[in-house]
Amino acid sequence: MRRIVLGGPGLEGFTLKPGVLAPHVGLVVPAADGGGSPLRIYSVRRFDAASGTLEVNFVLHGAGVASGWAARAKPGERVGISVSGGIAMKPARRYVVAGDHAALPAIAHLLENLPADASAEVFVEVPGPVEQQELTSRAATSITWFNRDRGSAPGPSPLPEAVMAAAPAGTQGLAVWSGTEHGTAQRIRGHVRQTLRLPADSCSVVAYWKASVAQGGFEHYG
Repeated sequence: MRRIVLGGPGLEGFTLKPGVLAPHVGLVVPAADGGGSPLRIYSVRRFDAASGTLEVNFVLHGAGVASGWAARAKPGERVGISVSGGIAMKPARRYVVAGDHAALPAIAHLLENLPADASAEVFVEVPGPVEQQELTSRAATSITWFNRDRGSAPGPSPLPEAVMAAAPAGTQGLAVWSGTEHGTAQRIRGHVRQTLRLPADSCSVVAYWKASVAQGGFEHYG
């Protein structure tokens, strides 16, 4: 994973969408042949309004226009950027957060922006221990890592069951955020909306990617 810091006059007046704990932006990066590329959606790792800088993490998976650009990017290159988006959620005292390696930048941003009087139970699925990151928050936080390489350990993600155990039927007064593979997101959404019956402003279930399909954009199931 490589972190790219964007800045310059083009970010003057840029703001994050209010109430969104895990915002995202659309980026158009230079292609290897010097042309443009389709708009791709990326989570915001950090935005500093004072310095006018926006940090975005790119997964270097060896394929794709954006990943290739991130691997070779140099200071001074220009990218296109859209306004920020995401699902606004009302404040809660307790949060259940789940995601895979693609969601780590969003999870890190979310945790860093929780208030000190909140608590969060976090579940993250990564290919192995080397992908684990230090996550910090002012809130009281417990973090559980699931190390699972999908190539050598196929099968369903452990994240839906983790969310169900942390927020069983009848749980109240919480908010749920998740960013996962499409099929996993559907299972989590079923529990959040049908079992817990959380209102739309207390949950955000995002499909970051779909197995065997190239990335084209986020799907929100909040």
